[in-house]
Amino acid sequence: MYRVPLLLSALVLFSAGCKDPEPITRCVIDRAEVLEIDEDYFEDTIDEGAPDLFVEWRNAATQSVLFTTGVVQEAQLPVNLDFVAANIEEADFGTAYEFTIFDADVATTQDFIALGLPFKASDHLDAERTEVDISDGASTLRLHLIWY
Repeated sequence: MYRVPLLLSALVLFSAGCKDPEPITRCVIDRAEVLEIDEDYFEDTIDEGAPDLFVEWRNAATQSVLFTTGVVQEAQLPVNLDFVAANIEEADFGTAYEFTIFDADVATTQDFIALGLPFKASDHLDAERTEVDISDGASTLRLHLIWY
């Protein structure tokens, strides 16, 4: 007597939970982690100690700066740099971006440690990778991504 309504209720609940997943429409750069840097990136005339690291995110085509992280003074690797949930919308998944790692020197201008590390969200969409390493062979930056 109670089996048919109970079985029917269970079937309805199960089928309601089997919806197709929502499509991915946003990639959020949560943070960047500097894993390695080229120790010989620049010969300072003054010993300023460990580098004061920060990262810039740019549109590769226009070179417009989209986001700049805060500076970590006297950085010891690995270094986490918060991107305060920088978003890439679905329409921009194919856009080429670049990340540059800098040393914010006091005595000299900001030194490039790694220039133009390439990134496209579309390259990582199928796997919905949460961590992506980009490198120039001497320096490595790990991007921590959230997909929505």
